[in-house]
Amino acid sequence: MTLPIRVHVLASLGEGGNETLARELIRFWPEPAHHVVGVIGDSDGPMRPEFQALAAVEALPMGWPPFPSRLWQLWRWLGHHRPQSLVSYTFNIQALPLCCLARWCGVPAVVMRVGNPPPPAGRQRKRWRLLTRLCRWAGIPLVSCSAAVHAQMAQLEPLPKGSRPLLNGCDTAAIAGRAAAARARRPPGDSLRVLMVARLDPIKDQATLIRAFAAVRQPGWQLQLVGDGSERARLEALAAELGLDPAGVFLGRRADIPDLLGQADLFAFSTTAAEGFGIALIEAMAAGLPVIASDVPACREVLLDGVGGVLLEQGDPIKWAVFLESLFISETSRLALGRNAALHSQIYDAKLIAASWHKLLTLTFSLPFSSS
Repeated sequence: MTLPIRVHVLASLGEGGNETLARELIRFWPEPAHHVVGVIGDSDGPMRPEFQALAAVEALPMGWPPFPSRLWQLWRWLGHHRPQSLVSYTFNIQALPLCCLARWCGVPAVVMRVGNPPPPAGRQRKRWRLLTRLCRWAGIPLVSCSAAVHAQMAQLEPLPKGSRPLLNGCDTAAIAGRAAAARARRPPGDSLRVLMVARLDPIKDQATLIRAFAAVRQPGWQLQLVGDGSERARLEALAAELGLDPAGVFLGRRADIPDLLGQADLFAFSTTAAEGFGIALIEAMAAGLPVIASDVPACREVLLDGVGGVLLEQGDPIKWAVFLESLFISETSRLALGRNAALHSQIYDAKLIAASWHKLLTLTFSLPFSSS
């Protein structure tokens, strides 16, 4: 029997949230299938070996404007694979021609995923509005990464029929196991560490965490920021100005996140209202770390309005400093928050999320232009 073909369209093979979600969906897809990863941009990247072990990885002849020769190549590519579903994990104009062609050549389920809220103003917001209109015209549902993003998209423009939120997930059991093993290896008297994992870009707000930590730090306390991006130089300068050693604070991109979580005592996620979901939050919860995060819509949703972690006012380093200090001083509070976080992380297990995506793509959109 021929296996159904599931196409996953990515902008790159970097170590971002879209790539992580695609990898987990492929790993935990609940039925036999042949998965194809189509890459719009650079088809090389740090996650390429992982994808190659799970799926066929192919570069797509994308670009803008969509010249007839490219459209013909994409049409032939779709005709060759004849997929049962196509998910674009990137919401941009470059992915739209492929999604439209897939829709028009009869692929039963074609959706675009929206991983961040729409821009608040300006030219970018107008582009998002236009792209949403084009998706509505083409009958391409938008699957938002959270209810918060879905609501903001609906305020931007009437959404295509079938659009809905669908949360991210991670392999909670594997992360918990690796974190526990790393925790067991920690030597007595190890430093007390606060960890944040996120890109160093304007969507995040590492500056608030840096200022808060610098205000209350004591000997034996350590701040670690994992990630890289356009804001690194500015944040390193801020850390140095506040008396922190950038070489010890900024760890860059890392492939051993579960191990770092196991060696930390507290996970902090200082971000902005432009945050889409924050998959690092559920990884920290799965690792059994106490979690504090900015009180913005995405974090509020992931942490279940404060049930799975503590929400602090966004951009207020004084309030962050007070709470950081209280948690570092009280091991009892840290352990209680960590146990609670681990308990509530189970709803984000990748197996459950993959099952939800499977239902979405095989049942909800089983008929062309479904309005359900």
